Amino acid sequence: MLSGRRYLLDLSPGQEAMCEEFGDICRSVWNTALEQRREFRRRGAWMNYVPQCAELADAKREHPWLKAAPSHALQQTLKDLDRACRDHGTFTVRWRSKARWSPSFRFPDAQQISVERLGRKWGRVKLPKLGRV
Repeated sequence: MLSGRRYLLDLSPGQEAMCEEFGDICRSVWNTALEQRREFRRRGAWMNYVPQCAELADAKREHPWLKAAPSHALQQTLKDLDRACRDHGTFTVRWRSKARWSPSFRFPDAQQISVERLGRKWGRVKLPKLGRV
């Protein structure tokens, strides 16, 4: 069974800037992967999650700005794109525009996140590459 939690985070200004950067990187990965899928479909070929993940690993070696975001968040972005393309079709999925899309990303691996209760309503969470929030 899958379970998820959504938290309202109180971020420091440095952590807030990092989250904005993570969201921007995830948006560019989404748009690049979507364009790649569309090019493959125009040629009559298929592209799915697995080869795009392998190419993401290669791209992280070539482009250091991709290393700033957690790998799991980028892989989750590719999984979300794969699901959207399977459900709706490659050419009906939309680009993620900076003006229309609010930056977001997910950490799918619960073992990398540790939650510490401080009280009945308050807690602290340790997130990858962000630290304690």
